Amino acid sequence: MANMELKMGPQLEQINGEISDNFRALANGFKNLDKIKDSNRQTKQVEELTGKMRECKRLIKEFDREIKYEESRNSPEVYKQLNDEKQSLVYEQPW
Repeated sequence: MANMELKMGPQLEQINGEISDNFRALANGFKNLDKIKDSNRQTKQVEELTGKMRECKRLIKEFDREIKYEESRNSPEVYKQLNDEKQSLVYEQPW
């Protein structure tokens, strides 16, 4: 992700870790999609990947809510770094 020196609270770190795990699963899933010859299995894989993408979207929104919740406890610089991290999550494409 964007800045590894960024100090996040435990809740943000957990959410960030879940997003990273889902991105990794998406990357592997898309890589293996072409290897699946059976159209039914391929359809099932696409549905699973779509579910992972929805979960990533939900987690990114949760990450954003947590940033806003912690805004008063962080300096403007840290808030900006957290926002930049969120933007990098939004635009990252693991596939």
